[in-house]
Amino acid sequence: MIAEEVWGQLDDGQEVLEFHLRNGAGAQARFTNYGAALIGFSLPWQGEPLELVLGCDTLDAFIEQRASLGATVGRVANRIGNGRTEVEGQTLQLETNGAPHHLHGGSQGFGQRLWDSRLSLEDGIPTLVLRLHTPDGDAGYPGAVDIVQTIQLLPDNQLSIDIQAKTDQATLLNLTNHAYFNLGGDLSGELKNHEFRIHAERYTEADETALPTGQILPVDNSVLDLREWTDISPRLATLEDESLLRAGGYDHNFIMADSVLDKTVLQAEARNNVTGFWLKCFSNQPGVQFYSGNFLGGTPKNAQQRYLRHGAFCFEPGLWPDSNNHDHFPDAILRPGETYHSVIIYQFGQDDPAHWYA
Repeated sequence: MIAEEVWGQLDDGQEVLEFHLRNGAGAQARFTNYGAALIGFSLPWQGEPLELVLGCDTLDAFIEQRASLGATVGRVANRIGNGRTEVEGQTLQLETNGAPHHLHGGSQGFGQRLWDSRLSLEDGIPTLVLRLHTPDGDAGYPGAVDIVQTIQLLPDNQLSIDIQAKTDQATLLNLTNHAYFNLGGDLSGELKNHEFRIHAERYTEADETALPTGQILPVDNSVLDLREWTDISPRLATLEDESLLRAGGYDHNFIMADSVLDKTVLQAEARNNVTGFWLKCFSNQPGVQFYSGNFLGGTPKNAQQRYLRHGAFCFEPGLWPDSNNHDHFPDAILRPGETYHSVIIYQFGQDDPAHWYA
């Protein structure tokens, strides 16, 4: 049900581990402690495991890639405008690695760190606990932060990711998992045969650099209205809509209703009408970033195989992008005595697609 092995070595000689979590339903999740990353999730299909999460076959390929495949990104996931913000009177100028903005905690964010790990069976449930200590001043952020991430693969194919953190000074914190999914198989190509549904009535408008303008808009009568099952592949092929053209596809933050804030609720869903596999994303976070792999093209799986642009999608629950620079956005500051708590659940299943259209 669980297994641990050495995946490779870093240049400084530190060993990087790979973890296998399996349940009785035939599901297998693979993680690495480098970046606390989800690097694989497979389910049986036509008698063989089908890989539904994009990862890399080797540590070298994983270090080479720049798409944050499956990584835990932070201290602040998503963008901070021009890398500039303020924490209780202290002005921060952070690295602008996602020019012109700060992206996913910088070029040496949590997705490039080696996390401490413990793999076990807890009451028969495959459980991986990952820990990271990040010191005061790390990547330009104030405060020392301790993070504990508990990952479990449940019998009903729920992959539960529970993240808690504490700080000794006021700081910014917004963590998410950056897994890439393709429910037709990781190498099946573009997002054809997929349909999506996102349970949100509003979104944060973004400018040409993917940074929120501060405007909160209704999804009504727009390509952001995904409240009903929608095949987005024709839209990705043409990018006729201005909001999609600017981003190269979907890369938008959808806002959860005020009535469900802090509750773990269904945020987004996807399904594939060839394999019949579906994915549901639950979280207690106030937003979910829907990303259609706009810059995925050329990302290595191994030395011979590369992923395609629009070859996968991400559901990234978290705070809204650039939250700390907008007073009417959710509070992104973690203070001493508080506990940051994020719950992300990816649940997988399979149905006969004919039932979806009956």
